Amino acid sequence: MKRFILLLTLVSMMLTGRAQDSELPSQKYSVATASFWSNWFVQADLTASSFFGDKGNAPGTELSSAMFKDYRTRFGFSLALGKWFTPGLGLRTKFGGLWGCTVVSDDKDINASRYWTLDEQVLFNLSNMFCGYSDTRRWSIIPYLGAGVGRNMTYDTYAMSLGLGLLNEWRLSPKASVHLDLSWRVFEPEFDGVGGWGFSNGLHGHDQVLSIGVGLTWNIGSGKFNRVQDSEALNVLVESQLEALGAQLEDAQLENMRLRKLLENPEPRPLPKPEPVQ
Repeated sequence: MKRFILLLTLVSMMLTGRAQDSELPSQKYSVATASFWSNWFVQADLTASSFFGDKGNAPGTELSSAMFKDYRTRFGFSLALGKWFTPGLGLRTKFGGLWGCTVVSDDKDINASRYWTLDEQVLFNLSNMFCGYSDTRRWSIIPYLGAGVGRNMTYDTYAMSLGLGLLNEWRLSPKASVHLDLSWRVFEPEFDGVGGWGFSNGLHGHDQVLSIGVGLTWNIGSGKFNRVQDSEALNVLVESQLEALGAQLEDAQLENMRLRKLLENPEPRPLPKPEPVQ
């Protein structure tokens, strides 16, 4: 009985040591479900936005359609709070503003206005979806779709919006990342305060905003997901370790038997030769 307990103790110690020396196998595309309070993040951006109103698309309007002209471009900021529900799917609530343009002429001072927007966006982390989850990946590609509301404070008008964008994140540390956010949003014609011209029923009849944002993402908490262990690979690993341990135990038993035989039947030692008499 004592030998059996000693044997089990030896096997347990060897298994524990092997498990600590080697990483347990895990599934590439599966993670454990996190709690609601896990994987939250906040973001802050500095943005450059180019505004396109439906009046600028009216017949006879001599305004260039080029992006980021001085009379249609303003700098602003945005703040966001979001959560990743899975490594590939998340939600983000984003507030932006505050300096905009109502493009009615080529004079940037005349066009100046104030506004704010509030959007709810669905994020898709394609890097984790197609390459497997990694909490040390340096670059992540995250397209998104969103809907929201905007208010032109200068003209006291509200409008609904739809939009899409592409978020690029570069990891700096487990907590922080820098990002480049490209977005395009389409608003109802009333957003810029001079809507309702009715020259087109398509995109030209709506207000549009193109934005480029550069900012910082900060993970609240660890910001990580726990991987799901691969049970099949784990079973194979355990079986191989048990086979190796079994072979070692068998060798130890053979050596023990050999030593026991030597103790039970010691080989006769040769008698020393007598010294010659002088």
